[in-house]
Amino acid sequence: MKLCCGLAVTGSLAGCTEDENAENPNENGNQTTTTETQTQSPATETPQQTATTEPTTTEATEEPTEETTEEPTEQASGEQVSFSAGGSQVEGFLYGDGSCAVVLVPGQESDGSDWEPQASAIAEGGHTALAVSPGNSAASPKTVAGAVSYLREKQGAETVIAVGASAGANAVVKANTISGTEIDGSVVISPGEAASYAPELSGRLLFVVGKEDKDRYVQTTKMMHQQASDPKQLEELPTGEHGQAIFDSDQGNALENMLVEFSNTVCSG
Repeated sequence: MKLCCGLAVTGSLAGCTEDENAENPNENGNQTTTTETQTQSPATETPQQTATTEPTTTEATEEPTEETTEEPTEQASGEQVSFSAGGSQVEGFLYGDGSCAVVLVPGQESDGSDWEPQASAIAEGGHTALAVSPGNSAASPKTVAGAVSYLREKQGAETVIAVGASAGANAVVKANTISGTEIDGSVVISPGEAASYAPELSGRLLFVVGKEDKDRYVQTTKMMHQQASDPKQLEELPTGEHGQAIFDSDQGNALENMLVEFSNTVCSG
């Protein structure tokens, strides 16, 4: 019994001695065996660390590259042009080609590039589209008049339609009444003022507003439609979005289809 216990204790101590030697390379005993084990272990771990690090670096590199290449493509789809309006130069994006042209006027918080989906749809229908970029200020009636003149004189347009949203809609309404500015059709989306100009409007007219928009815009749109002359049309969409934001809502496709259909009707007339 004593002899067996002694062997057990000796074996246990021998195991502890190997562990200590493995941790302390300065002691003798199993130094060679321990060194080989330590040398093999990092060699096995190194490719694992490299394999883990490489895909992580690749993913981090790919994501910003995709974002960088997409942004310029969106802005470059239309030809950038400029025209004179009230003594100032105004920038714009030109799409398509045709004897019938559509001026797209943004609201104060938007830009000409925001009209790109609608401008592209109009161009696909065989017409010219000019999305106006008035800069930091809202488009004025002179901006719209200048765009109409540019399309007729420089692009050879025989028929011109003006489309405006929010502050852009107010500018379109006022420009429609300027003497010498020939506008064959107007699409007025969410106007907030200029209702008094409605009786003087000429050409085919389409008034659009969200039913749940602020009361000011709903009432102004309805009033314009009531006071305007035929041919005219009023569309109240089931949304609370305002101006160009309607295109980003669940009513966006419906409004874009209205715009394209209206353009085709005026252009074919």
